[in-house]
Amino acid sequence: MSKRVTIITFTDPMMGLSYECEPIFRKLETHFADDVEFKYLMNVLVANVYDRVNPNDLSKGKGYAIEKYNAKLAKIYESEENITGMPINMADFQLFSVEHTSSLPLNLAYKAAQLADESKADLFLYNLRYATIVECRPTTKTEEILKVVRDTNIDESAFLEHFNGESAKSALDMDLQFAQRLGIRTLPAYLIAYGEEGALFQELLGYEAFVTIIDRLTKGVIKPQSVEKSLKHLRNFINKHPLISPIEIREAFDFDNLDETINFIAPLIESKEIKIIETKDSFFIKSNR
Repeated sequence: MSKRVTIITFTDPMMGLSYECEPIFRKLETHFADDVEFKYLMNVLVANVYDRVNPNDLSKGKGYAIEKYNAKLAKIYESEENITGMPINMADFQLFSVEHTSSLPLNLAYKAAQLADESKADLFLYNLRYATIVECRPTTKTEEILKVVRDTNIDESAFLEHFNGESAKSALDMDLQFAQRLGIRTLPAYLIAYGEEGALFQELLGYEAFVTIIDRLTKGVIKPQSVEKSLKHLRNFINKHPLISPIEIREAFDFDNLDETINFIAPLIESKEIKIIETKDSFFIKSNR
């Protein structure tokens, strides 16, 4: 049996940097096909928001300090939009509040989704990022997380059993302990493995960097391949990614610009297989299936 390259990403569902890397991962996915698999391990980015607020702001009250931190965080998100162009909407951004002071619930939610339905966990992660960064919803709240659970068609009772119980906490602890053993200090971080070989990177990697690392780890055995630009391939791709941006499709299918991408997907829009969801200065594509 041939070996596969495994790309493990250490992240937090709230991370704008990981969200901006989605087009890179879509390109890796199509150009390496079954030779590469993706895994995600959680590493809580904001354990306690009060550790990150300005102490001078905190002296004026918790609510005031968190409001100022949310505004600062929104600016950080907006600055990351130019990495790949994935749209970021920070209108009335209120991820943290006096009642919701940590990104821990988002991390637990991913682990609970894995335990409830592993086949849908990565789609849940994408949908959770979309809810946080594009829809600008306060996804630290359980009711917002449950909306994403329902949107991903994960059994809500099974999810809640893990989310509220010890199983998701134990699974998250394993992720955190593994990251600690590796000495991970920044997010996102990547552990890229092939057989007995592996390499850890604590920096943002672009597509060409991944290609170079994969070539080195596999000694040239695994290389990117050309991608078939057919409606059949597009349908299969959207079936796997029922919510996706045209930027991701552009990268996945090697188009030079968004006009070519839009022309490519136009037949599926006309046949009503997909619909357009308008966002700030851009749009997403959603499957109607």
